[in-house]
Amino acid sequence: MKNLFIFLNIFALLLLTACGGSKYDNAINEVIKQKKKARKEMRAASDEYKRDNAIIRVYDDGKYIQLAFYQPEESSRKLTTYSYYEKLGDSFEEMAHMPGDGDGDRLDLYKKTPDYEEVKGKETKLEE
Repeated sequence: MKNLFIFLNIFALLLLTACGGSKYDNAINEVIKQKKKARKEMRAASDEYKRDNAIIRVYDDGKYIQLAFYQPEESSRKLTTYSYYEKLGDSFEEMAHMPGDGDGDRLDLYKKTPDYEEVKGKETKLEE
């Protein structure tokens, strides 16, 4: 009986590990939380600022996160402008003077393949 209990615990642990999200989940959630807080401080709507309504790219093993959110269908634009965040110590700070269209940024991220990418909450498979 003891062996069965140990086996079930190990199996449950492996199952939970396999079903876990990406290693960047906490960082992405932190950045989205910051974005929503900034929008709220500007007294602007932030209903569309959700992970399942975003394009998110992670670069340089989590040092940089780029994200944009899908706009409502009645909007003239498909996406909000892109925001860029840089990890400084234990937190992320929004980077200034970065292009809103996601092209030609000063770090040349647009030329790199992201380490992780998701669209509307689903991880995209990147070419290696």
